Amino acid sequence: NMACPTAINLQNLTAENIHFYIGVDMEFMQGLTGLSVEQLAIDLQGVVFRDFGNVEPENVPLAFFNVDSYPYVTADEYLSGNVRVKLKQIRELAKILPPEQAEKITANITALEAVQPKDLAASEIDVRLGATWIPPDVVRDFMFELLETPYIYKRYIDVLYSSYTANWNVKGKNDDRSDNIKANVTYGTRRINAYRIIEDTLNLKDVRIFDKVYEDGTEKRVLNKKETAIAQQKQEAIKEAFRDWVWKEPERRERLTRIYNDRFNAIRPREYDGSHIRFTGMNQEITLRKHQVDAVAHILYGGNTLLAHCVGAGKTYEMAAAAMESKRLGLCNKSLFVVPNHLTDVKVTLRIIFLDIVLNRLVNT
Repeated sequence: NMACPTAINLQNLTAENIHFYIGVDMEFMQGLTGLSVEQLAIDLQGVVFRDFGNVEPENVPLAFFNVDSYPYVTADEYLSGNVRVKLKQIRELAKILPPEQAEKITANITALEAVQPKDLAASEIDVRLGATWIPPDVVRDFMFELLETPYIYKRYIDVLYSSYTANWNVKGKNDDRSDNIKANVTYGTRRINAYRIIEDTLNLKDVRIFDKVYEDGTEKRVLNKKETAIAQQKQEAIKEAFRDWVWKEPERRERLTRIYNDRFNAIRPREYDGSHIRFTGMNQEITLRKHQVDAVAHILYGGNTLLAHCVGAGKTYEMAAAAMESKRLGLCNKSLFVVPNHLTDVKVTLRIIFLDIVLNRLVNT
């Protein structure tokens, strides 16, 4: 067995592990070091973490739940993606698990807290009427406040949103029979009241007014340009009023910024490091640059990958190296390169970068 007493050596060992297995295999490292899995976990704290996947804490059967049954992943994988959801998950687990189990995931909480994206302030968030992340009760409050809906009619009018159809509906939009000036004149017209205009606005529709005409006994709908122009002016006034209203109240501002940050400002991109990849069989005259090595790691570990480099940055070498590493690691049997007919140099490049493998095959045949 090989002794690896220092954290640096253990980190190098983790890289060696990933080189052979595309993941963290504690048994592999245990066999090389002679250390127990528990000791390895302590020494590699901050380098690897238990990943609990899609576990929902509220549905966890505590009698059968065991932290040690979940796999380890590298820090760059665990501390990326939706880190807000991961932090919420791990905090809730820590609350319900027995102390000896909860203690094992305290490092997860500390690390996730350190990588949380900075919250955006209200001034940095562009919000418009119809955004699906805004709770319906907020829209309802705006509508009642703007139109000064009489109390007696409020119980008949409501704002509903269906997440299945992504459709907004103003329930009881014709039930305000109070001859409401704001609903029928200030923000509405004689042809369409403000409640209906708000519903169209929520569904991102431009308000249109049609007249019914009859030609040869057939009913037709014809756009009334004058009434439509008036109604669209009211629609713009409502949009402007919402922008002025939405951030005014401190409690509402805090609530909406929290919803927005949790939903849309929660992703931390993964930073790929390919420094552990040795590229077995590569032409010794060729050395990939750091961005190329990291791009290969992205392809191997990240699934679908776009190599959005500029011309001349070495994308062909990256694809060739990733293809050969994928085959060596058993991630694929054969790689397919689809290129336009005029790019005949791709085949030559592939032969050059892995010249040693090509020569060995020629010798063996």
